[in-house]
Formats: sequence, C-alpha cells, structure tokens
Amino acid sequence: MESIYQKGLSARHIPLLGKYLIELQRQAATATDKSAYNAEIARIQQIISAGGVLDLIATQQAQTGSMPMPSPMPVPVPVEQKQALIALAPALAQEVAPKPPTDAQTATIGEIAWRIEFIAAGNYDILLHYACAELDEPLKIVIKCNGQILEKELDVEHATKDAQTFRILRIGSLALTSDLRGETLRLVAGDKDSPKLIVKSLLITRPRPPAPNP
Repeated sequence: MESIYQKGLSARHIPLLGKYLIELQRQAATATDKSAYNAEIARIQQIISAGGVLDLIATQQAQTGSMPMPSPMPVPVPVEQKQALIALAPALAQEVAPKPPTDAQTATIGEIAWRIEFIAAGNYDILLHYACAELDEPLKIVIKCNGQILEKELDVEHATKDAQTFRILRIGSLALTSDLRGETLRLVAGDKDSPKLIVKSLLITRPRPPAPNP
C-alpha cells in the first residue's frame, strides 16, 4: 500500500518539479549571478532523483510561518547525483517539426531534437510528459541518443482525455558507459506529416531504487 501511495505522489509531483526546473534553467541562462539558481537546480534535482515526493504539509507550514523556515543553503548534493535529472522542454529544443509558436510551453511534434551539454556516466530513465487525445491506434515513439535507440508504443488506452491533460510515460533506460558531452537526443513520434503527440517535457532521471520488501 505504501509503495502504491508513493508512486501515485511521484507521478503527480515530478511534472510540477520538472516545470519548475525548466523555468530555473531558463532564468539561469540569462542571469549574471548563477550561483543561487544553480543551488536551487541542484536541490530540485536531488528531490526528483529521490522519487519526487514532497512533504506537502511541511512545505505549507514552512510557507505560512507555523514552523521555522529551512536554511537557504541547500543540502550538499553527492557528485553522482548532480546530473540526476535534466528537464528538456520544447522551448529548449534545437529543432522541432512542425515548428511551434515562439516560447510555446508545449509542442505537437512529429520530431524534436535537443543538444545535451553534459550527462555523467550511468544509467538513466527517460520519462515523457505528454498529452495525446486523438489516438485511434498505437503510436510508435523512438528516441535516439549516443548510438542507442529506445522504442515505445503509446497504446490507445494511454491516450489522454484532452490536449490539456498530461501524463507520464516511461520510454526506457539509457545506459552511458562514459560521460556524455554535446550529443543530440532525438525523439520521433509516429507520422511526421500528421503529428498527434503533444510534448511538455522529456525528463532524464536516475532510476528509482527498488522499494524495500515489507
């Protein structure tokens, strides 16, 4: 029961944390002093790598002043977790087809590609934050990165009720035997001339450790 509860919370919190992380990354790119942004980015990456479950009661109490605010200094992040998560939004993509409006938060895509500046060696889960309301048959999703190809079919039963309802889909696992620098990650979804997949973000995260046996 606890495991199911934690998974349910994780599925709801990770998209919100990913959206927050994207905004932090966007602001850090133009900030003169990046130290505060980098510290907060590291803190959010650590939360997501630990499963993305927040103690909402403690957070609300901290914000309302009913308990002491935590220290502004973030908990030191172990080296192996500093690249625990990268959130890739359409606005950060090198190329998108069809091309979305400027600064769009989502994109209906047939193909999209991002440049990955750096990911430390290790194993990573690839999670897609998506909507797809018009789905009459399974939609094939292919991700190519560093010579690896991940394939996943989005089944009809995993379609969303509308274009504003987003869900999380695990595409697969990316295994990096060495650090990844300056590589392109490309996602192709179905027919490029008739796109159906709406992408909000692509998350690259460390796999969650298995839940302990009761």
